[in-house]
Amino acid sequence: MVRDKAEPYFGLIVEMKKKKKTQADLAKLINVDRSTFNQKLNRTNGKDFYYSEAQLIAKELNIRVSDFS
Repeated sequence: MVRDKAEPYFGLIVEMKKKKKTQADLAKLINVDRSTFNQKLNRTNGKDFYYSEAQLIAKELNIRVSDFS
């Protein structure tokens, strides 16, 4: 059985660019390495944000978690 690959969080990527926030900035905010943040952002190898991390990111960018997709 082939599993569908989860799509990256394109909405979050757009908001990061609008707000001039880097992956390193947000990785520091949620206390993870930048490479781990990148894997979560791109949903690589089943990685994803914990809800608590998503809430912190959303608050920092002044968006809703639902805006990530």
